[in-house]
Amino acid sequence: MPEDQDGLYLLLERIQQEDQQALGELYDATVNRLFGFVLKLTTNKQLAEEIVSDVYLQVWRTATSFEAERANPIGWLLMMARSRAIDALRRETSRTKNQEPIPEHFDAPDLESPEPFMTTLGVERGSMLEESLQLLNEQQRQMIGLAFYRDMSHREIAEYTGEPLGTVKTTLRRSQAILRGAMTKSNLIKGDYYEQA
Repeated sequence: MPEDQDGLYLLLERIQQEDQQALGELYDATVNRLFGFVLKLTTNKQLAEEIVSDVYLQVWRTATSFEAERANPIGWLLMMARSRAIDALRRETSRTKNQEPIPEHFDAPDLESPEPFMTTLGVERGSMLEESLQLLNEQQRQMIGLAFYRDMSHREIAEYTGEPLGTVKTTLRRSQAILRGAMTKSNLIKGDYYEQA
């Protein structure tokens, strides 16, 4: 497991040739440093783990964009991690900036125990969505996930995946049309009129 810069350069060359074992070796050689760096920025262990995981996914997808004359391997990894950490912190801040703390005496509803009807409805819709997602190819599923579960903009998805912005927009539009068609068909077949009420 190389830890020196020369060894890391060699690993990146192998990753550029789609050598999965090289990615694992790069991970083993650099993950502690990367995680420590991200944790200092975010002070959130779970968020740091997600960011570090995303960085190695980005390494796999964009290794060919690494330019040895512009940065060394560790510098390149830390730069990606820093960028992702800042984006994640901005998203967290924008989600919580308008929230007001709930007073201790406030009688908040029990959100942990939804009504049985809503639980059943959620399970049915969840399984329909899961089935519908199987109609998408891997790229479409990834972009839908980034857009709706990671709350990324079209531009952020383009930067993350390395795809042109126009391709991202087209892929998301087609994916949504496929999902909408599949979900609508499922609702009609199963007699689900909840959203029409």
